[in-house]
Amino acid sequence: MKDPLLESYTLADLLYEFYDRVERRAAEEERLKEEELDSEVAKDQANLDWAEQMEAAELKEKQERDKLKAKAASEEAAPKEDPTKNPENVKWMEEQLRIAKEQFGESFGEDLELDFEKA
Repeated sequence: MKDPLLESYTLADLLYEFYDRVERRAAEEERLKEEELDSEVAKDQANLDWAEQMEAAELKEKQERDKLKAKAASEEAAPKEDPTKNPENVKWMEEQLRIAKEQFGESFGEDLELDFEKA
């Protein structure tokens, strides 16, 4: 030790400075690892949140599809009214046939099949 500045320090001071730098470097590395870990945890949490949102959206869409299917099934199961059995419709058809017979002659519509259930 020929350096006058170094000779002004005691061996204990130099050891303290050396270990202080080693500990600071280790603490900085640990801090960087923790930041990296926190960043990974935040990314994972964001991914999980996104997955939960997508799952909730899919569940909502599935429920809507199920409602639509149930509604369609209930509409399908409901008895459908036959328009040829409705008295108002029959009256209208007879009126139209009468008007056409007046215009085109009495033989108009004679070849029509009025039994709609065969069709």
